[in-house]
Amino acid sequence: MIVEVPIHDIKNPPVPMFPELCVNCGKPKDENLGLTLDMDIQKRSKPVQMRMSVPMCKECANRERSIAKVTLVPFLIAGLLIGIAVFIPVAIFSPEGTTPQTLAFPLVLGGFAGLIAGSIGGTVVEFFVRLLATPVFGKLVTRRPLTIFGLYSNGDELIGVSARFLRKEKIAQLEFENDEIAREFIKINALEK
Repeated sequence: MIVEVPIHDIKNPPVPMFPELCVNCGKPKDENLGLTLDMDIQKRSKPVQMRMSVPMCKECANRERSIAKVTLVPFLIAGLLIGIAVFIPVAIFSPEGTTPQTLAFPLVLGGFAGLIAGSIGGTVVEFFVRLLATPVFGKLVTRRPLTIFGLYSNGDELIGVSARFLRKEKIAQLEFENDEIAREFIKINALEK
């Protein structure tokens, strides 16, 4: 079920309240995990964010952390190793400039090549790790965007709920997997369906 939370003042976004039940399975809450939406604006030179504290049971929270390990860790480790493996030969074999502006050219070119290769390589490795993890986690792993795309999207996801900020409409759109939790959320926050 999709629930829309209106944001009347982007510089001061609301803090929606969740029922004291796990947002995924409906069991009593054991802990809170965070969802964060960037409002694409700054206030006093700091980015404005809408932060939500999402209740979860211990089992679902641990599962959420496991999914993060399956997606983020392979991307970071593979990306770093591939980036270093590309940086070193490019930096060594690049021609060095003769002017003060071009003296560091090999390091700049190596860093750029390492960044691009690491991003692509980390994404490929993450994709294959996700495929291997699909029998364990099911659609939870495949539903989320790859890490590289998640960095540039204006959304956030946890087990049971995902959130996106729609700037033009001034709405935070929350998609709940559990309809009962969504109805409770609507009641607590006095939102109309």
